[in-house]
Amino acid sequence: MIKELLQEGFLLKSKGYYKHAIEAFYKALEIDNSSPELLLEIADLYYLMGDEERAITYIDMILEKYPAHVESLKLLEKIFKDNGALEEAEQTAKNIYCIARTDDNLADIFKLLNAQKKFDEIFEYKTDSTCAKVLYEQAYAKTMKNDFNAAEILINKALQESHDNNFILLKGEILYKAGKIEECVKILEQIQLDSTDPEILNFAGLVKQYCGEYREAVEYFKTAARIAPKEDRYYYNIASTYFKLGEIQLAKKFYNLAISNNPENQNYHFALANLYYSEKHYKRALEELSGDFFEARLLKSIILYDTGYLAIAKRELEKLAAESPDNPIVRDYKERIEEELRI
Repeated sequence: MIKELLQEGFLLKSKGYYKHAIEAFYKALEIDNSSPELLLEIADLYYLMGDEERAITYIDMILEKYPAHVESLKLLEKIFKDNGALEEAEQTAKNIYCIARTDDNLADIFKLLNAQKKFDEIFEYKTDSTCAKVLYEQAYAKTMKNDFNAAEILINKALQESHDNNFILLKGEILYKAGKIEECVKILEQIQLDSTDPEILNFAGLVKQYCGEYREAVEYFKTAARIAPKEDRYYYNIASTYFKLGEIQLAKKFYNLAISNNPENQNYHFALANLYYSEKHYKRALEELSGDFFEARLLKSIILYDTGYLAIAKRELEKLAAESPDNPIVRDYKERIEEELRI
């Protein structure tokens, strides 16, 4: 009897009749209420139906009796991920790895740590794994830490195991950030230009922009932005390309779109300020320069100089010179002001 009910439940599930499948599994549960696999099927069906609360109820029933039931923990981790509860997902992934120390489970932990910008924690795990997924996550962490040499070594090892498009793309991004742009052109030739992957399209745009093919670059960036409209980097890249083309109004529009999607990013405000400065709209430029990083303070000093506030500009430039004594722009403007203030 239970065998027939299970067959019926699996068949209904495979056809997408989740509610009817649950009914079949409930009947089977009346015969055998101790089977973790049966409870997991019910939990999974509730998950597929979008009722995550009831799914967790059945997962808890399993874990109460079988705390090392890996498949239940994996479903619980998936639910946490879906809800953006990354710390809970991370802890669950670590529990899974304690039970089953596989490369895939280790890569899953690293992916969650990367998602939370816990890059250093990844290297607290002493592993010599040659698994491509593990190496990819390690390379990503090194990239985010601006350790491009180490990142390139790791991604090259990963590429020895797999030529996944995402692995090739990460190598391209590492090379781009390391300033090895000529090598990025070769990388682009290796990537399948999937028109549905915004990151690949964005990378293609960056390479085309470097090559001076601005119109083509804009189209790549715009396609990426249409696919992922909440990704502020794509709008910024569109804006910077229009700025290079001298199409100022379009550049303004897309800088503002980038800022609207990520108002805390001071680099976007600085880029827009630089655009306003190029138009001699000094007041608008200063309104965008709220950050205290070096480039923003330097542009403020230049605007003060251009508008005749020499004493204030001199004071600010002296502070900048103390931080970066070899900066040629700081040195040049300091000399200009000293010359103009000389009696």
